Amino acid sequence: MKELGEERYDVFLAHNSQDKPAVRLVAAGLQGRGVSVWLDVEQIPPGRWFQDVIQGAILKVKAVAIFLGPCGLGKWQKLELRAFISQCVDKDIPAIPVLLPGVVKIPEDLAFLRELNSVSFHRSPDEDEALERLVWGITGRKPTKRSRKRAT
Repeated sequence: MKELGEERYDVFLAHNSQDKPAVRLVAAGLQGRGVSVWLDVEQIPPGRWFQDVIQGAILKVKAVAIFLGPCGLGKWQKLELRAFISQCVDKDIPAIPVLLPGVVKIPEDLAFLRELNSVSFHRSPDEDEALERLVWGITGRKPTKRSRKRAT
């Protein structure tokens, strides 16, 4: 039996809790494409300290998706972001800015994120093309024309 937090994940989904419904749709789309996601509501058991579990998760992911929604960054998301940027540099793992519907560009005050290639969901958080680009950023598996046609 696995100990709590022993499992490794392809991607950590860092998000503002106000964007949770959209992030859950993205998570479902990623899982349907074979990507293992770390999402707080699915990974933090009752009675555990959020900060402790999240801090441990940072060390067990291959990539981080930093979601930017219409409400901006949440207070906990800002702390996660600082930790992840350091880990991404130290471990050379991708940090992927993800723009949710309603967000057209990365805010000026997030200059370090503006330097990274982002993924944009324009109409809905379950858009096939954006999901395929996000999978590419997480796994390194570039979508083929055939997989894009199959996904539609």
